[in-house]
Amino acid sequence: MLNIFIKKRFFHLRCLSTGELTRNLAINKPIEWNHLIKWLDDGQKYPLWRDTHNTQRYFEHQKLISKEYKSINDFIRIHYLKWDVDIDRATKKCVAIPSENSIKEPLVTPNAFPYYLVDGIQHWLIWCDPMPKEPEKIIEHVMNREFHSEKFERFFFINPQRLRSISGVFHAHVFTREIKK
Repeated sequence: MLNIFIKKRFFHLRCLSTGELTRNLAINKPIEWNHLIKWLDDGQKYPLWRDTHNTQRYFEHQKLISKEYKSINDFIRIHYLKWDVDIDRATKKCVAIPSENSIKEPLVTPNAFPYYLVDGIQHWLIWCDPMPKEPEKIIEHVMNREFHSEKFERFFFINPQRLRSISGVFHAHVFTREIKK
């Protein structure tokens, strides 16, 4: 099967087969809870997909970042983790520098570019910088604090290296849905 290499500025080179591209571009229906679980159990063999609107927003956001920031990691650190900003002399782009006000604890945010999910499923991110020593333990703690198991079904995953679009700042994807009584 023909492999196609995709490289976006600030994003890791990754190889997708034409089958993966076709599947992800052709599927234009929301992802269901059971599909997420199966996808995770099967080893995250292909990237999940976004709807057309969020895909377009995602690409526009990448363009903006490539114009104004040295890397996507700098953008995340500045805007989410509240690092200070400096300007790289060579590129004239924003770079993140740690400060006393930087967020040190794990931060939970809604995913700005969520996957195409059926109504009722929420897509969150947990950000940590630097990488926690025991990421699963930290993530479980944050999920228990933010999404009580009595109220929410929830699970998380950390993308394998080959699927990461942001590799310099640790983050985990969390999916939740309310338990119907």
